[in-house]
Amino acid sequence: MRILKSLLPDRAIPMRIWRGPFRGASVVMNPRHSLRKAIGVYEHELNDWLERALPRVSRVIDVGANDGYFTFGCAAAFERLGRRAAIIAIEAQQQHIDQLRASHAKHPEIDLTLVHAFAGSTVRDGWVTLDSLPSRDHHRTLIKIDVEGAEEDVIAGADRWMQPSNEFLIEVHAEEILPRLVRTFAAKGLRLRQIDQQPLWWLGRETRELGNWWLVTDPEQP
Repeated sequence: MRILKSLLPDRAIPMRIWRGPFRGASVVMNPRHSLRKAIGVYEHELNDWLERALPRVSRVIDVGANDGYFTFGCAAAFERLGRRAAIIAIEAQQQHIDQLRASHAKHPEIDLTLVHAFAGSTVRDGWVTLDSLPSRDHHRTLIKIDVEGAEEDVIAGADRWMQPSNEFLIEVHAEEILPRLVRTFAAKGLRLRQIDQQPLWWLGRETRELGNWWLVTDPEQP
């Protein structure tokens, strides 16, 4: 794998996702960092959950959109489901905003709103809250949060979105946050379950901290 990566371009180019819940998506990414994404096994632990959750929603809010893998992957999933769903991608880093715009330029039919900002608990210069997003409807939305330790801050600004018809996918970067988020959601009548990293026997584990977990809502909850 290391030798193969060294032969690939070290710049962002359009790449196709071949397998997994995001199959069919085209995303501008760096091939040296995206091979698992292309073959559909990046964060493979979430694939089954995504296959069940995506048909239940009509919108996605991608908090910490990074290179757009999740954003445009969800768009491809919605296309396969025969629906045109709105997607809001929130990203603070300019280089990733540029990638997101490049991917969107190749697929202008996608109903995508880019928000160049951090997400947190209050609105201030360069920051938004999920509650500050313009929306009259706060239901049937998949909210993915990957903010490198600021998960609780984002949730503190998302009270309107704590609805049983919404699905949450939260990457947690500190173990002590896990029980606190579970309690926060339980207080709103929402159940979270934990998904742990599972290395693939034929490919090994991803390059990420051992102290990373995911919390997801239960797609079967009423």
